Amino acid sequence: MLKQFETDRFDLVRTDKVRIANFHFGHDRQGERDVWIETGAKGERFLSQIIVPGETYAVRKEIYTTRCYILHEKATGRYWFLDQNDCGFWLHDEHFSGAETFFGDESISIQNWLADAPPADILVPAPGDRSRLTDTRED
Repeated sequence: MLKQFETDRFDLVRTDKVRIANFHFGHDRQGERDVWIETGAKGERFLSQIIVPGETYAVRKEIYTTRCYILHEKATGRYWFLDQNDCGFWLHDEHFSGAETFFGDESISIQNWLADAPPADILVPAPGDRSRLTDTRED
């Protein structure tokens, strides 16, 4: 049986960049991670960079896909990253290590959910500003 995408688990975030606070990586390392969508002639892809004061980390580049979406998990507040290619959809967590895949009829279901999804009613931390949250909703 094919895995079903849990549409009620997520909100679609209508922005192309988010900052993940308290991002754990390496051996007990902690910082923040910026994740954003790059759009070009080859398609769209996720880029990300770990942010630690006084240190510089390379920008990580994922593969080009047809479309990229940022999701907000309602129960945990975590960000997830969904990309679409010719085979279906791939759902990545904040580490971009492994992915859940959805294809066939489930892919059509996800496309319909994305088309009908209202903007997420959440606060997104402003990049570079740890002291406050910025409301990204449009009035």
